[in-house]
Amino acid sequence: MEHRASRRRTGGLRRALALSLAEAAVSLTAAGLLVWLCLRIRINPMDRVGQVSGLAGIQLRLLVMMTLTVLLYLLVSRWKPGAATRFGAAAVAGLATGVIASGNVVSLRGTSWPIYANWGDVGNLQQWAYDVIDGVPLPEMYPPGFPHLLAWTSELFFDGDMAKGTKWLMIAFLAVSGPAVYLAWRMLLPPLWALGIGVTATLPVMDPYKPYSALVLAIVIPVFAKLCDVVQRAPGLGRKRTSVVGAGLGLLLAAMFLLYSGWFVWSSVGVVVLFTIVLVGLARSGGMRGLVDGLVPLATALLAFFAVAGLYFVRLLGSGSTTKDTYFYFDTRVDPAYFAMWSGGTPGPLRSLGWPPPGELAGVGLFTILLVAGMGAALALGLRQPVVLTLAACTASAFLLRYWYASHMARDQAVQLYPRTSHQIMYCLIALTGLALFYAGKRVRAWLRLHDAALPGGAGRAASRPRAVAVGALCALGLLFGQAGSAVVNAYMPEDPAKNTVGQFAWTSHNVRQPDGQCPRYAVEGKCEPYKPPLRGPQRPAPQP
Repeated sequence: MEHRASRRRTGGLRRALALSLAEAAVSLTAAGLLVWLCLRIRINPMDRVGQVSGLAGIQLRLLVMMTLTVLLYLLVSRWKPGAATRFGAAAVAGLATGVIASGNVVSLRGTSWPIYANWGDVGNLQQWAYDVIDGVPLPEMYPPGFPHLLAWTSELFFDGDMAKGTKWLMIAFLAVSGPAVYLAWRMLLPPLWALGIGVTATLPVMDPYKPYSALVLAIVIPVFAKLCDVVQRAPGLGRKRTSVVGAGLGLLLAAMFLLYSGWFVWSSVGVVVLFTIVLVGLARSGGMRGLVDGLVPLATALLAFFAVAGLYFVRLLGSGSTTKDTYFYFDTRVDPAYFAMWSGGTPGPLRSLGWPPPGELAGVGLFTILLVAGMGAALALGLRQPVVLTLAACTASAFLLRYWYASHMARDQAVQLYPRTSHQIMYCLIALTGLALFYAGKRVRAWLRLHDAALPGGAGRAASRPRAVAVGALCALGLLFGQAGSAVVNAYMPEDPAKNTVGQFAWTSHNVRQPDGQCPRYAVEGKCEPYKPPLRGPQRPAPQP
């Protein structure tokens, strides 16, 4: 009997793994196909009429693919309803960020440069990738993952052309963001909820300029939540299983940490307090045995994390106290309690309009009120749920460090990147609002099932038709993602730098001479800025972050 039960468990794990891999494949295929279709959009991205035509062309292709997704869902759901829901949600997740990646393709048509050419931060990344090739040490403060990945990508696929390598690697990160975020949240939620909560929360933080940082934020939070879940349920799962899962989550956290470490810093206080509380709870309920059970997955996660990222972690701690960020810009002069929107150093017309915009309730806008109400509802309905606890802890940690650095800004004359906490706060609060709906929906469904016989016309049964719910969710979310993606793409379309918007970054890409010596196809009047070649050679000192 035990042998049969073991075989059934093994078979169940294999089927679950196969379905998860299939979800990933469907999501990545949807994103890649949309980008491939948009390669055929032939417009002048420096002309506003051409930009509008390009935006409409992206939406037209998205509409066709969304229609096919829903039709395929209806077809497959007749035989495999569960698989159909998973594949439908996965496809929409891929399309959600495939739209933004496609916009990058359209806005950079005619130039081999990425957004902002080799200037600013993206220029530093290209220089550091050359340093990786030349064996020059990288800055101790900056995560080494992306420069190494960029160096490998450029050499393997673009014959060492760092400009093209950066351009297409950034587009790839945009395209895979939706699938990656969806799969991360699938560790915690059913397909449609993972799509509606995880991917929706990611939309405001998507950044076509450096998309890998937003991707790390969107993945790290649910991974922390999954680790919290495993630690909390460790006494019932068995030490062998939790140690393996803990090690896997630790490796994933290490990979994200090497790619971009900022979100770990902003989450650090909350995460430490959270796991301390969880371990104390296990000790109270299960004694020493319960505490040890909880420590097993946490210890294996830490061991795996430090085995991969320990060296950079030590360097970061050593350089963090001596590195001073003195870059004051538009967002550092905004009310520090305001986090609903941000503009970095390119406010455009916002400065003349007054910022932040006046809110309806004592200066607080309705959107922020909705997020605060959602957070309160999530805490009320799911206070003991690991995902709610993790999001609340990361929100509180970001607020704490935000106000700490902002309060010392005048004394230290240092920013220390504190405005970036807006991204984490926004992401966490949107996810908490979605979870409030999730837990409220579970209670409503439970009530309907309990009172189904007493409801006229079997309202309980009518409210639980899965195909209708799935079609409605896929269509609504697809429309939302298309609108949000188009807004992001439109903001990053090339625009005269005199207007001081983020559109100036793509404009620069079209007006800087390419490494091959040619001006980009749509450079203004066929003229372009000189190309600044990278500094090469093993004796060159590493640039500072």
